[in-house]
Amino acid sequence: MTEHADRIATQILRAALSSFEANRQEALATLDLYLHNPVAIGEHPSIVGEVLEATKRLAEAEEAIGALQRNFVPEQVQEAEDNE
Repeated sequence: MTEHADRIATQILRAALSSFEANRQEALATLDLYLHNPVAIGEHPSIVGEVLEATKRLAEAEEAIGALQRNFVPEQVQEAEDNE
């Protein structure tokens, strides 16, 4: 690949990882609210269902992040990011 193509591929990968990380953070925030501050949600008719859905979104985001990292992020880049 050319340098330009490498740069575009890196940007696309970063965008995808950022999107999945945003989904992960949203699911974590939702779960934290439901599990640690149920008063804030009042009379929610299906809180268990909402917790299940947020948990699925969390698991999907974490699995997607892991799949991209395992298959497309060079090992030395992962180690550098882990050390930050």
